[in-house]
Amino acid sequence: EPWRRAQVRFLADRLRMLLRQNGWAVLPSSGPIVPVHVGDPALAMAKSSALRSLGFHVPAIRPPTVPEGTSRLRISVTASHTEGQIEALVTALGAFG
Repeated sequence: EPWRRAQVRFLADRLRMLLRQNGWAVLPSSGPIVPVHVGDPALAMAKSSALRSLGFHVPAIRPPTVPEGTSRLRISVTASHTEGQIEALVTALGAFG
């Protein structure tokens, strides 16, 4: 189903654009996984936990999985997500900068 690939690509690109417009450091990627640099592992965990409390599953990736100082949030986009959900996630991230 080629439309699914196109939808994932569209949504992931939209997410990257919105995150960058809102000052988030989006790490290079081109697929459905959008990594957002946080840096501090405790801060990454706090953001992940806060997002989970709002209904978003966005895991924090920390050392030793990634190098020290590069902790990040790992956002996975699927074809079943909506533009509204993408926008709500960006808004939720902005709520606790």
